[in-house]
Amino acid sequence: MSSSEQAKTDVKDVQVIEEGTVRMEYDSREVVFYNKVQVLNRDLSINVIRLFAEKYLAEKSEKLKRKKGNAEIAEPTGIKILDALSASGLRSIRYLKEIPQAEHVFINDLSSDATKQAESNCLLNDVDMSRVTLNNEDATMVMYRHRDPRLQFDVIDLDPYGTAVPFLDGAVQAVKDGGLLCVTCTDMSVLSGGYPEKCFTQYHSMPVRGKYLHELSLRILLHSIDITANKYGRYIVPWISLSVDYYVRVFVRVFDSPQEVKSSMCRRSMIHQCINCPTY
Repeated sequence: MSSSEQAKTDVKDVQVIEEGTVRMEYDSREVVFYNKVQVLNRDLSINVIRLFAEKYLAEKSEKLKRKKGNAEIAEPTGIKILDALSASGLRSIRYLKEIPQAEHVFINDLSSDATKQAESNCLLNDVDMSRVTLNNEDATMVMYRHRDPRLQFDVIDLDPYGTAVPFLDGAVQAVKDGGLLCVTCTDMSVLSGGYPEKCFTQYHSMPVRGKYLHELSLRILLHSIDITANKYGRYIVPWISLSVDYYVRVFVRVFDSPQEVKSSMCRRSMIHQCINCPTY
């Protein structure tokens, strides 16, 4: 490659994107992925986590009061969030800036370029770096190391390209009792019945084609999260589940209760679909 060609390659076409209260530098060559279609996803996530934090911290405070009686206790004030697949770090920084209860955010990505970009964007937004952990690693390994209740996260966000299935086993173990899992899957063709064999191997469900494909996709994902949690004496309570554009997004709380897990089978059902008409 000539020196002039190398110079052209090295030139960055960088623009500044503003989203919510945050700015980020974006290289149009997409060295680090930025998905502008999922602004709604991020906006909704901020509002759901903010609401969750209010309820969750109030529950913890009440539990502490019952445990300590009339003794003076320190009120829980914040939550710890894992953005397991952070890319540019935009979502993580918005969590820090726009969720008052966000005490610490663990920003992780497998790509070293993404981690560098996330650090740059933190500095661009004057983030207090004592509230951030930047990490360049496989997300599953991060979550497996945080299975100890003392190390677990209050909120775990999984927003991968494609299916979130490979990350669910680690996630249901690394979130605290009563904590929140935020899960996105973009493989709608699999979830909605386009590839039933693949859906069965990944989600343990056999989809059928029907006009209710969006609801079916959400139920399949919720089922997969729940049966994964059940293996560890845990169960889920869905908060919000939605299908938007080409992806599904669910917010579920995860609780410890071997007794409740025994009732898990009662939350399963079968679909009976006529093959000659739309009736089901």
